[in-house]
Amino acid sequence: MTTAAIRRPVRTASGEQRRTEILEAAARLFNRLGYHRTTTAAIAAEAGTAKGTVYHHFQAKHEILSEIHSAWIEELIERFQQLRAGTDDVIEIIRGVFLDVLALIDGRPDHVRVFFEFFRELPPELQATARARRDLYEALVEQTIRRGVETGVFRPMDPRTQAFALFGMCNWSYQWYRHDGRYDHREIAEMLCGIFVDGMRARP
Repeated sequence: MTTAAIRRPVRTASGEQRRTEILEAAARLFNRLGYHRTTTAAIAAEAGTAKGTVYHHFQAKHEILSEIHSAWIEELIERFQQLRAGTDDVIEIIRGVFLDVLALIDGRPDHVRVFFEFFRELPPELQATARARRDLYEALVEQTIRRGVETGVFRPMDPRTQAFALFGMCNWSYQWYRHDGRYDHREIAEMLCGIFVDGMRARP
């Protein structure tokens, strides 16, 4: 049976809450122990439920990993669409991207580390699905940068390279950002955005 053909359980309000608890427990354990060392039984214990309940919601451990990936990138796509609907200002949209990524790193650090470090543990078909959604988000940001170049806001440099630089700056911060550090995630986002935009801004 393919992953796409797996029958999903009917979702209810209480079922959604339990599903979320399982995802949160799994993210904590994947981050703490690693993907391969985390068992379904351990996830059930961490979530305070039975192993059978985990299997009711997820028929395999890689489905849990896939959903953690999906939730992260879908939230970023949704936030970007809201940004673009709210303003045409290229710099404000780019600032919003930094703020969105840092907000998720601050709010869900376990999910973020799992997203970046265990992608290759997904089965090939789920990797392809996750990669397509990542590519979409990256393309949306790249299009914004390209518009900035075309309208003279940014210097005439390759937008794809600029987009990779942006993602390198904000994505890698999960390695060093701390919730209780000297600066909060908004301040970090503003500093990173300032460095990025000032480096790209067109000169008179």
